[in-house]
Amino acid sequence: MTLNLILASESPRRHALLKQAHIPFTVVSKHIEEVMDMQLPLQQCLEKLAFQKANAVFADYPDDLILGADTIVYLNGQILQKPVDREDASNMLHALSNQKHVVYTAVCLLSRHKKITFVEKTYVYFKLLSEKVIQDYLMSGEWVDKAGAYAIQGQASVFVDHIEGDLHNVIGLPLDTVIEKLKEFKEIVA
Repeated sequence: MTLNLILASESPRRHALLKQAHIPFTVVSKHIEEVMDMQLPLQQCLEKLAFQKANAVFADYPDDLILGADTIVYLNGQILQKPVDREDASNMLHALSNQKHVVYTAVCLLSRHKKITFVEKTYVYFKLLSEKVIQDYLMSGEWVDKAGAYAIQGQASVFVDHIEGDLHNVIGLPLDTVIEKLKEFKEIVA
């Protein structure tokens, strides 16, 4: 039996990464309240959230393979999720300026017979950002709906001095690891 891969995410970046890898998939996203269980260690908290996203879709598609994911930016012990407004985005970019931060993406692959969760970690080193650079970026609107208020694959690529780890992870899905984990679901024909 062949499982269909369902991406439990409306993220255009995740869609593009799966298409780039020529992995056939369908998008089905359910809105869940994203509450982080901060009683857990960070990585377990993120894995739990990715599972909740996958499980919400799995309830309606139990014969398929569901991929849920969640990406956060982590700076000096603080989680930078999607900014709520322009001021929030500005504060995030000022905080990230000339700093090293970590991007975590948690992934859950869920089928009737197997569940795999993992977290990929990438270090991102930002250059010193001038006020003009930050304000110009805010005017672009690219920061909207992006963890940490930036899109590394877009105009914000100039903010980055270098990274240690998987660039795809920063974009929103650690593609190489996902492809490896998909092989553990033998029913899938990629």
